Amino acid sequence: MSIRAILAVLAVVAAVVAVYLAFTAFQQTTAKKLVIVGPAGIRDLGVALAKKFSEKYGVNATFVPLGGAVEMVNELVRNRDNPPWDVAIGVPEFYYTVLVDKGVLYCPDLKVEGVPREEFWDPHHCVYPLDKSYIGIVYNATALERLGIKPPETLDDLLKPEYRGLVTYPNPVQSGTGLAVLSWVMSVKGEDEGWAYLKKLAGQIAKVGYPSGFTPLRNALKRGDVLVALSWFSHVIDPGTPHMKASTYSAFLYREGVAVLKNARNRELAVEFVKFALSKEGQDLVDPYNYMLPVRPDAVVKNNIGLPQPKSVVVYNPALGSKADEWRLRWQREIATG
Repeated sequence: MSIRAILAVLAVVAAVVAVYLAFTAFQQTTAKKLVIVGPAGIRDLGVALAKKFSEKYGVNATFVPLGGAVEMVNELVRNRDNPPWDVAIGVPEFYYTVLVDKGVLYCPDLKVEGVPREEFWDPHHCVYPLDKSYIGIVYNATALERLGIKPPETLDDLLKPEYRGLVTYPNPVQSGTGLAVLSWVMSVKGEDEGWAYLKKLAGQIAKVGYPSGFTPLRNALKRGDVLVALSWFSHVIDPGTPHMKASTYSAFLYREGVAVLKNARNRELAVEFVKFALSKEGQDLVDPYNYMLPVRPDAVVKNNIGLPQPKSVVVYNPALGSKADEWRLRWQREIATG
């Protein structure tokens, strides 16, 4: 073989080796990255979990906020074949069946110790419990007293003339909180009476309308644009929304989960993240960074010590899950546009 031929062969070999090394380096780099997605309202917890997980496992974990919970779920469905994320947090219990039915999730059937059995709400073992809290009637006690209005106790109280123009709840087309409100109303009143109630309540809504999510509603409460809301009990202990109190007559139990995406680029690492999020170390971040209650009884609770406790709790009925999208469309058609 001539020297020229030998050099040509060596050049090809070198090129192949270079491509192999580059591919191996790429695989190693990719394997050490984890992208966590969640609603914007859970940003602080997402960032805290990503930081702690990165430190513990020597990886590069990042959190990406993506609108409200409903918007996030629909984006996960749209990007299910090639998702830019690996794992989702803040998946709402009352809307998770969309992800299961559309084949978006990987279901590892993990055995997790330290989390009570009653906290697990997905029978498919795809979504694992992350946190929980209450949604009910909250109100600006100082402002209502100044107006001489008695604080509301029940959903029906909100239909009284004195609350006209003072009430709101988040838009369920955009907001997981808003969809939880619909789930609450339908659970206690049934669908026919529930829709009739929502149409009557539409006449009581404040000028700000239906906020798109948690942050806009929180800002409206802070400014005093809204005096009564169907929203989180955590507004009562949030220093950003002073003078707020809650009706403890009844409330809806809002539960969120964490799930691995089926087509995640780093699925094995995402599974490790789920285990971490349910460990005591991960659960210790829930209360300080999210004004939610952890699902582990041994986790740190400081912020939520003063959280109001409802006398009765409405738990999500799984049979309603398949109607979530139907409700959103009907709400947009019959309530938002009248």
